[in-house]
Amino acid sequence: MSATALAVSHHMILVKNVAYLSVSAVEFTDRMRQVLSNAVAHISFSGGVNEAQARLMLRNAVEVELGQPRIEHPSFAQALRCAREMLAGELIPA
Repeated sequence: MSATALAVSHHMILVKNVAYLSVSAVEFTDRMRQVLSNAVAHISFSGGVNEAQARLMLRNAVEVELGQPRIEHPSFAQALRCAREMLAGELIPA
């Protein structure tokens, strides 16, 4: 596994942990922005890819997670969709 793939996998665990906050009705948006911002910076630094590539890689990982049949709680899925939208746009700080 490459350093980039390992970094994406590691940060997806953090993204999913923040998404689980939504199941308990905890406001997650600010936390998710910070996690995504840190993830993009770390992936681009450790993997030798630019920020746009890091965003795309993380967004693809979120989409794969959304495609899993085991997602049962609608709040969790909605939080992941929110993360995907943040990664697609300019909703996370640089």
